[in-house]
Amino acid sequence: MKHLFLAVLMAVSLVSCSGNDDTTTPQQNNPVQNQYFSPPAWIQGSWKITGSANPYFKFSSDDFILVTPYTSYKAVLTQTAATGQPAKVVEQTSDYYYEFTITAGASSGQYKFKKISDTRIQWVGSTPFFLDKE
Repeated sequence: MKHLFLAVLMAVSLVSCSGNDDTTTPQQNNPVQNQYFSPPAWIQGSWKITGSANPYFKFSSDDFILVTPYTSYKAVLTQTAATGQPAKVVEQTSDYYYEFTITAGASSGQYKFKKISDTRIQWVGSTPFFLDKE
């Protein structure tokens, strides 16, 4: 399911519209800077699935990244917003949980993480995984 969500988000990010029927007044695009993600400090860094050699997720102060295949969800949301489609993240944070729902165009997905220790979190879902900090 998560891979399907990723595929849909990537497809949405590749769709673009061009052309302007209004030839009398040129439009100026002023990019809007949005901070979509604000992960708590305890989850920031690179995380790998327990027993794996490579990182799986990376959290920065303003982004959520799937490492392989590399997908910056901040970039996906920025590209989606540039096409005029809905792009937002609704977060819930605490000292032990970080949950968020990503909406990009008509697609959405939810992620939940639970802090186990300073170096271990649990990715809560239909099949929970433990992740270790790199």
